[in-house]
Amino acid sequence: MTAAKTDDAELPELKRARALWVANRFDAAVKLFTETAAKHPDNVAALVDTARALGHRHEIKRAIEYLERVRALNPDRADLPFILGQSFRMIHREDLAIRCFEDYVARAGRKHADAHFELAVLYERRHRVDEADAAIARLMKLNPRYFEAWLMRGRLLQRRGEAQQAGGMFRRLALHPDAHLITRAQAWAALASLADKQGDYEEAVRCMAKCKDIQIAHAHVFQSHSDVVLGNLRRFGESITADHLRRWRAQKDLGQPARVAQLAGFPRSGTTLLENVLDAHSGLVSSEELQVFGRDILDSSWKESHEITPPTAEAFDKIPLTRLNDLRGRYLAAIEETLDEPIGDRLHLDKNPTHTLFIPAIVRLFPETKFLIALRDPRDVIVSCYFQYLPLNPASSSFLAWDSTARRYALDLGMWLRFRPLLDPETWLEVHYEDVVQDLPASARRALAFLNLPWEESVLRYRDRLAVKTVHSPTYLEVAKPVHRGAIGRWRNYSRWLEPSMPLLERFVKEFGYD
Repeated sequence: MTAAKTDDAELPELKRARALWVANRFDAAVKLFTETAAKHPDNVAALVDTARALGHRHEIKRAIEYLERVRALNPDRADLPFILGQSFRMIHREDLAIRCFEDYVARAGRKHADAHFELAVLYERRHRVDEADAAIARLMKLNPRYFEAWLMRGRLLQRRGEAQQAGGMFRRLALHPDAHLITRAQAWAALASLADKQGDYEEAVRCMAKCKDIQIAHAHVFQSHSDVVLGNLRRFGESITADHLRRWRAQKDLGQPARVAQLAGFPRSGTTLLENVLDAHSGLVSSEELQVFGRDILDSSWKESHEITPPTAEAFDKIPLTRLNDLRGRYLAAIEETLDEPIGDRLHLDKNPTHTLFIPAIVRLFPETKFLIALRDPRDVIVSCYFQYLPLNPASSSFLAWDSTARRYALDLGMWLRFRPLLDPETWLEVHYEDVVQDLPASARRALAFLNLPWEESVLRYRDRLAVKTVHSPTYLEVAKPVHRGAIGRWRNYSRWLEPSMPLLERFVKEFGYD
């Protein structure tokens, strides 16, 4: 969550609430935010921070109520549309955000580079390339040294097929001493992508290494956190037996059964493509990489306090029925608020490739869950993960080197191979990316049949919806293109760099049928 930047006096309560948030004590932080807003009802920063915190916790309706209070306080405040626009973007209301930013930049004499950039990002995500280009042109005229605009300008040139001009923009940015290091890292990653497309694989690796070097210098705290969390999840997964899953599947008195499915596997395994195909079905609604389960539900399931305690099979066995039902309700309510629509009698598909490690916990809370597991040639997965720029966080810190990427893959998919024989065969289905791109109708039929959904031709026209649907995955550009086989076997171009990791990957290459 980003704190609101306003002219209001800084409140000590807000500082404490933000500190709680940074410490991942989200419930305590939200409580203090709301108390502060109640105590200072005319303080814009308190209201906005509370709205953003609630939005991150997927309490969207309450968040919007606070933002409407901000609007009512001072409707003529000059920067109000900008503050609201940022807030709506943060709480998954991109349409409202676009309207606010458009209002802001349209005001007479309004010259605010950040607003133009916000609009350009939102337009580009919706594939409104001409409008994004116009916003960036206005921005660069206002501030030629707005370096994030250089990056966006290069991406837009690349989307228009002007690779040489895009490369020049990215290179100037990557080497510019005044640009922020994060922006320079993204420029190096963009240069790596261009080199890859041009068949210069040595240059692609060299540029990506430049990007990773910048990130590695700031990754220690994320890697330390990741090591603890992944270690806890590994031990939890290793402690799970078939008896645990069988008993949890048989849990009674869980209220009304939910129609839920999980799309897991591993990043860059085709989950975004498969999710968008299935989401075009009238009987299914999907959510994309929301942190509702992993951040907001999982920790609340077994923990009795704010103390750092790892999950155990014994702790999950002891979760009271009342808490199970409460968490189930919270999860479904959070999904509906974020989607801004009721799930109704449709099936909800939660797409998150990192949920593979959570499979036993998901079974405990939602025994009726069906699992779609996206698979792809492990070698292509490692190459794709390594070459994808991701903002630093505990999850992405695993992808900063070839060997650590392979180790993370081995952990997640190793756990899947452990869970697979413990689960009832009718509760899971593996879907290979290569099958999807080679025969989309057959793969879609197979997935829909597994989910007990009838065939609909609409799933083959999934790209028609992307102009009005914001795809948050880093692969939003790829999913907007026609299905193609160009990424199959990409690993062969990088076999020299993959070779040291092959002893770790060979098991999965054989197990998933890629030998």
